[in-house]
Amino acid sequence: MKTKVFFLGLAMSVSALSMAQKGIQDGSKYGHGEDSVQCVQNLSLFTQYAKQGDYKSAATFWEKAYADCPQSSKNIYIYGPRIIGYQIKTSKDPAQKEKLFEKMMKVYDDRIKYFGNDRKQGKNYIMGRKAIDYVEYVPESRDPMKSQAYKWLSDVIEAQGSACEASVFQQYFLLSDASFKKNPNTFRSTYIDDYMKITPLLAERAASGVAKDSIFANIKASVDAMFAKSGAADCNTLDGVYASQVEEKKSDKDFLNMVLKLYSIANCDKSAVYFKASAYKHAIEPSASSARGLAAQAYSKKDYSKAISYFKEAVSLETDNIEKAKSQQNLAVIYHEMRNYSQSRAAAQAAINYNPKSSDSYILIAVLYAENNSAISSDAIIQMTAFWAAVDKLERAKAVNPACASTVNKMIATYKEYFPPASELFMRNIKNGDSYTVPGWINEKTTVRAK
Repeated sequence: MKTKVFFLGLAMSVSALSMAQKGIQDGSKYGHGEDSVQCVQNLSLFTQYAKQGDYKSAATFWEKAYADCPQSSKNIYIYGPRIIGYQIKTSKDPAQKEKLFEKMMKVYDDRIKYFGNDRKQGKNYIMGRKAIDYVEYVPESRDPMKSQAYKWLSDVIEAQGSACEASVFQQYFLLSDASFKKNPNTFRSTYIDDYMKITPLLAERAASGVAKDSIFANIKASVDAMFAKSGAADCNTLDGVYASQVEEKKSDKDFLNMVLKLYSIANCDKSAVYFKASAYKHAIEPSASSARGLAAQAYSKKDYSKAISYFKEAVSLETDNIEKAKSQQNLAVIYHEMRNYSQSRAAAQAAINYNPKSSDSYILIAVLYAENNSAISSDAIIQMTAFWAAVDKLERAKAVNPACASTVNKMIATYKEYFPPASELFMRNIKNGDSYTVPGWINEKTTVRAK
């Protein structure tokens, strides 16, 4: 009887043991029996601590869940890199830091293994996150330029296009910019290509109309500023890169648009390549950028009538007010050269209406007043009142753009020398400090100031 009881108890123990099995062993999500219960407990505990930012307390439970039931929950892979990142930052042992980094990279690989087919956060999404953490945590001695992350991010952008996370675009271009600064001669062409690759994608997301996508507009502005500051797009380089390509791709409007943008950033408005790209693009589909290019070409030939026509077309086709202001300012310059002062002022004022910080427009109006002061009156003293209005514009230029203060202050000092003498104003019953309307074509209110 005792023997029977012994064998019955042994059988029950073996049965219970066979029922307990880890997910890593049997390929299930949670495992079976006691191990499945333990897996669920570990998942719950580490997630609770991790959500509170207590990665130290979360670590032990996360380790068990990751080791025993790795395909049970995405939370293992969402919080895993954060927990390991905390451990790397708090460790003082370089060898330990390196091991932890390797472990972090494996966590991402395992996420791809178990959750790489996730509809919203699949393989490419995971690789983007992996690359970003690689940049932050890879030992400096192993990959100083973070070349591996650059390659991963490039592949992700190629695969996902505009669907990439904002941080993917941002980190990719930061790495590209760093590589260009390190090796400007050998990396220049790649750097330009990287810029051309991501900016239309950023623009597409920025224009999506989705509120959360506004961050893409900020990143695009940052990328544009970084690229412009880099000096990569100088005129000679652009001509060398695109002279033959423009001819080969003269029917590719997207390519031509990017070329026109690059030349605009580099202020290369006298390049024959730029003119050719503008003409090809305008023939396919007129745009503000192609109209500006054709206007610049006409202006270079002193064909002012055609230049005016194209700049006006650029204004009508443009959607960005800053760019509209630039075209209006160019019109103001042309009218000034034609000695058409009223039209020049009107164009400059239009530029200010589009961009209130257009200091160049305020300065040009001041120059117009000073140059054509004789047209406001036959009285030589009244003619001098034009300089009051001119100084008003110069003061406004400083107010909207303090960077121009040095140049403007010199002009103000010069113009003040032409203020009318107090004795002559007295003879005309004009009192210092009074409000006064400058007559003639200027017709602008100002304040009386005697020399």
